[in-house]
Amino acid sequence: MSRAEVRGEPAEETPAEETPAEETPVVAPAVAPAVVPGAGQGSAPGPGAARSPSALWTLGLFRSELLITFRRWRTLALLAVLAAVPVLVGIAVKIETSDGSPAGGGGGEGPAFISQISNNGLFLVFTALAATLPFFLPMAIGVVAGDAIAGESSAGTLRYLLVAPAGRSRLLLTKYATVIAFCLAATLVVAVSALAVGALLFPVGDLTTISGTRITYTEGLGRALLIALVVAASLVGVAALGLFVSTLTGSGIAAMATTVGLLITVQILDQIPQLDALQPYFFSHYWLSFADLMREPVYWDDLVKNLGLQALYAAVFGSAAWARFTTKDVTA
Repeated sequence: MSRAEVRGEPAEETPAEETPAEETPVVAPAVAPAVVPGAGQGSAPGPGAARSPSALWTLGLFRSELLITFRRWRTLALLAVLAAVPVLVGIAVKIETSDGSPAGGGGGEGPAFISQISNNGLFLVFTALAATLPFFLPMAIGVVAGDAIAGESSAGTLRYLLVAPAGRSRLLLTKYATVIAFCLAATLVVAVSALAVGALLFPVGDLTTISGTRITYTEGLGRALLIALVVAASLVGVAALGLFVSTLTGSGIAAMATTVGLLITVQILDQIPQLDALQPYFFSHYWLSFADLMREPVYWDDLVKNLGLQALYAAVFGSAAWARFTTKDVTA
């Protein structure tokens, strides 16, 4: 029954065409704030935020993060230091062996590769990776990972990033992918620098594996590339740990210092004999297992343990970082 009929008035006196539906403005879509998926508190609304970003948009965000990371002077300085390590090692070995005396000690694992550099410059790749893996490489990763979220917060740009239709989960995943890309880039910088210096200062050719078998130089290059990839994969646990620390504070310097401090602490604990029951669970325990790739046949046991341990650290601390970041109140 119409309102006119209730009042006893004829219905034709208030024709429906006088109040057409289109004259009633629908303001809800224009006024209601768009919700950024996963943004949570502290994120401002933005146009189109209710619509999930496309894969192309995500790739654009990843490309932007890569450019920002690798254009920073701090990042370039870290890569320059890593590239300088093989140069210093190669020059030191060249000076030491100039009188015909052998370099370093015997053996075949880790830094003991240094004894083979004077015979084949390709061994400088293995030596440089073994020399930088315990400290220089993880320190560089810790600096970049620790600054990933906390650096944006301290600079006051994190809230503006969340305005974009990225969502917190997508932004965190992009940050982690950027740190992983830096892991690979840092490792390849060490390997390429060592390969160039080794070929310049020492003879190259067929080489002898730890097991005493001979392989061609081409196969040696393939194993060097595989070792570099394994070393990069050995750092994904550190990257996840640094990203988690970065979500706990709004200070980039504090996050970087905490991550590097944890790296040093774990390295020290891994050398204490009384903690041998816990040491297999430290992310650094199997780092030097990449030397097993220079055996014939390859010993896979420690390599698989190392990769599995890194995957476990990445899963645990990556989940912790996600849980913290998606519930964090971002005000800066």
